[in-house]
Amino acid sequence: MSVYTPVTQAQLEKYLQHYAVGKLISFKGIEAGVENTNYFVTTSEGEYVLTLVESVDISQLPFILDYIEQLSGQGIACAKPIHMQDSKLYGQLNDRPAVLMSRLSGSPLESPTDQQSSVIGLTLARMHQVSEKLSNEKQVHIHQWCTELSSQLMPRLAETEKQTLQHNLQDAGNIAWETLPSGPVHADLFPDNALFDGDRLCGLIDFYHACSAPYLYDLCVTLNAWCYDESAAQYDFNKALLILDSYQSVRPLNNDEQKSFSAMLQVAALRFWLSRLRDTHFPKEGQVVTRKDPAGKQQLLELLGESQTLQLAG
Repeated sequence: MSVYTPVTQAQLEKYLQHYAVGKLISFKGIEAGVENTNYFVTTSEGEYVLTLVESVDISQLPFILDYIEQLSGQGIACAKPIHMQDSKLYGQLNDRPAVLMSRLSGSPLESPTDQQSSVIGLTLARMHQVSEKLSNEKQVHIHQWCTELSSQLMPRLAETEKQTLQHNLQDAGNIAWETLPSGPVHADLFPDNALFDGDRLCGLIDFYHACSAPYLYDLCVTLNAWCYDESAAQYDFNKALLILDSYQSVRPLNNDEQKSFSAMLQVAALRFWLSRLRDTHFPKEGQVVTRKDPAGKQQLLELLGESQTLQLAG
């Protein structure tokens, strides 16, 4: 998405020789997004997306790419990695892990409709059903991740930010994490990572936050992403209920998940507030870099802490 690592035509032509995708016709950097370098690639055989992975260690790629293939094999619409001629799912280009994936039709969403939101609730539940059959590896302890990053950020924050952060870390620590059903999850299912043609889901993209974590966390990330309007500082409670009802029509939340629901909404907001603070205070350099304002996620976190309206489960 952001272009951190530039690629020349000659470099790309050489790299594509590892695939059976024909000859390079054109390519263009994708400037939207934050963490990886992405290019649209057109060859004589079709349309693709090339990702130079900047955001995760190469050791995580086998888990991520296998997860995508498992979802695709179970009928979940998502971009599929293209195998190299030696059957590997990724190579290396300009000292970065490089993944070539099919380019999906459809467009990312800016203002999801009720029908599109309902579709995403159903799709997410089906993804979690698939994950129940998969190995629960690459476990990410969300609370630990937040705590460790917070310790790095604390010296750089204003006093009010420190207080908000400390309060929410304490609440996150009170969740009975070990009781929650967990498995491989997308963990970043924002509307711009879902491509639609009208009300038809063409597929999900950008799985580079994928990890094993509570399904409830993945659901809460999605609810916040689809239902909170940062520009207006408003939470669409009706849309949240619609997504949750659609999700639970396939995979009902159990008692432990219901008890932790409101606290997990705050954790989901906290995690993305912290990542935006990190990108602000410890920026990565790149050719074209998109950074998002942390204030929107801080407002969401404060709203969730104050509101009693978001008791959507339990």
